[in-house]
Amino acid sequence: MSLSNSPHRTVQPPLPGSRQLLEAFAACLTSRWDDLLQLRHQTLNCFDVEHIHDLRVASRRLRGAVEQLGPFIGTERMDRLRRPIRRLTRELGLVRNLDETLLYLEKTGEQGLEPLLASLGQQRKQEAAQARRLLETLDCMKLERQLRAAATALVTPDNIASQGLLALLSERNLALYYPIHALLPLVAAPEMVEERHALRIAVKKWRYFTELLHAILGGKQQVLLDQLRQYQSVLGDMNDRVVIAALLQGAADLPEPVREKQLKNIAKEQRKLLKKLCDLLIANPIAYCFEL
Repeated sequence: MSLSNSPHRTVQPPLPGSRQLLEAFAACLTSRWDDLLQLRHQTLNCFDVEHIHDLRVASRRLRGAVEQLGPFIGTERMDRLRRPIRRLTRELGLVRNLDETLLYLEKTGEQGLEPLLASLGQQRKQEAAQARRLLETLDCMKLERQLRAAATALVTPDNIASQGLLALLSERNLALYYPIHALLPLVAAPEMVEERHALRIAVKKWRYFTELLHAILGGKQQVLLDQLRQYQSVLGDMNDRVVIAALLQGAADLPEPVREKQLKNIAKEQRKLLKKLCDLLIANPIAYCFEL
């Protein structure tokens, strides 16, 4: 019996063609822009925690796609596209951080936090007003033209003939994994706060890029995405508590017994979260993956 007729032979599907990949990338770019526009409209009508979070995630996803355009439309043109989206992400992030801090402190029900909560609430109003102004003044028509022109520029005869997108995606994927690989052995020790912060950012960047791969290559990255979300959740919870602890330590008008109690509670939560992270590192370590 010949090898080609063997029932035990695994037949690998052909690699996607250059045109197919570029068209999928272009479709992903415009789809993410459409998602951001829809969420922008919803957020302007209801500027609450959930809508702000969803819009911030949509802006990150769009930015993740735009940042891969450099080899096709030029770095300067790509940067002009990215700049207003990055600014939107940052402004929404300021509001989100205040929302998370307020929610955390309010849930404690602790007497004596009222002045701090009032101060944070006022700061939230100011940041929310600035973010709303940015949303209202965002030049959507200009960005729409630029993004759709960039999507069209992807699928050209030269780009199709170059067969370069798959190699570029593979190279970018590996570059995003490198810092994770370097940081993973360092983050289990309690004192390695900065390393865990760096790992959180690296995991987040690889997750958003992996979501792009998932869309372009036909949904083959789900296992890795689920794993990265697990790590991002634990590391994000730990980072939130680092930020809140620093805020409590610097709050001048906070009664000392209240400060000490809250810091003690945060330290206890951090120990539990670190244990959860260490269990995750052992049971489900992050490994390099590039599925076609």
